[in-house]
Amino acid sequence: MPTIEPPAPRPSGRFATRPEYRRRRSRRRTRRLWKAGLLAGCALLLLLLMLDPPPTRERRASPPPVPSEVAIALPVPPPAPVPPPPVATPPPSTGAEALPAPASPPEPPPPVPVEERSRLAGELPPPVRTAPIGAGLQRPVPVPAIELVRPVPVAFPGPLVRRPRGPGPALSIVVDDLGLNGPATRRAIRLPGPLTLAFLPYGESTPELAREARAAGHEVFLHLAMEPSGGEDPGPMALLSELGVDELRRRLHWALGRVPGAAGVNNHMGSRLTADPRAMTIVMGELARLGLPFLDSMTTGASVAAKVALAGGVPATARDVFLDNDPAPAAILAQLERAERLARRTGSAVAIGHPYPSTLQVLADWLPRAVERGIRLVPATAMIELRGCAGELAERAGCLLRAASEPDPGELLPTCGEPGCTPPPG
Repeated sequence: MPTIEPPAPRPSGRFATRPEYRRRRSRRRTRRLWKAGLLAGCALLLLLLMLDPPPTRERRASPPPVPSEVAIALPVPPPAPVPPPPVATPPPSTGAEALPAPASPPEPPPPVPVEERSRLAGELPPPVRTAPIGAGLQRPVPVPAIELVRPVPVAFPGPLVRRPRGPGPALSIVVDDLGLNGPATRRAIRLPGPLTLAFLPYGESTPELAREARAAGHEVFLHLAMEPSGGEDPGPMALLSELGVDELRRRLHWALGRVPGAAGVNNHMGSRLTADPRAMTIVMGELARLGLPFLDSMTTGASVAAKVALAGGVPATARDVFLDNDPAPAAILAQLERAERLARRTGSAVAIGHPYPSTLQVLADWLPRAVERGIRLVPATAMIELRGCAGELAERAGCLLRAASEPDPGELLPTCGEPGCTPPPG
């Protein structure tokens, strides 16, 4: 009988080697992935090398252009005339007369600077051309932003205003601190006159408002900011006692350029600077060169501004009455009456006020009635001539710098017709 052999048992090593087989298969798969990745990377690199270089590489390779001319916060000067190239003349040869050198063409006249052309035309110069500050360029000294508006100096137009004709005492009303508040300034311009309107140079609309004042028949003055004794701020580009000669003149010209058509100058604050003879000598010397008169606001009793001006040949006078130290309407009206009485007693008076709402309202009501009473409203330049303080008469002791010392609050000044009234100049 045949025997049936039992099936051979499976080798136990087959199951033992399965993990090793799996590890070998995983390593083969990893090698294939690496080979495929390397081939793809080589193919991409070859493709990039075959392409042209991008334009950004070319721009990086080329150096940035360096500007040949940079103007930073300064007006563009006109191009300087290029002199003709020198003509080389050959040395004379022996035995023959040397030929004369060809005549060089005449040099063209120097161009008129931009600021001078603007001054003659009475207009503002073209806008300032600026350039960014890059590598290799020095940063300029910082200046106030308002200085970017360049000056247009307007010289005093010839001799002083002629002496007004007619009888009666003369009164000059000066309104200071104009140009900052547009509505208040235009309200002052609408006042009956002629008045003297003094504009602060750093007002944004000062040039436009100054032209409107001149068109309305008023006289325009520069209200020049000067250093006070206390801690008040006189405003940007003010004249300070610590500044040098050149800086004082530069700031003065800048301020004049901000008030086109200015017929004269009076001080804003300045209780410290007007008492400094050195600074006043510099300022008045420049005003004498420009032919501009000066009105001393007398913010301090120690002021030497008017005396230094007259000594330097600058037509000058001084303030007699402040109208609105007390801005109450009743106090302003009392000061106007004092100024009128002072004018009737001495023949002239100068009063200074500010564009306060109460001051403008009182002036609007008082001025027409004062004219009906025989008061002559004259601009400050006419008052300088009336008082004989036009510079050339100062040496003859014919200058009445002030009408009189400012009277006490309770003092009653005589009116015309009463004892002590001096007949007004004809």
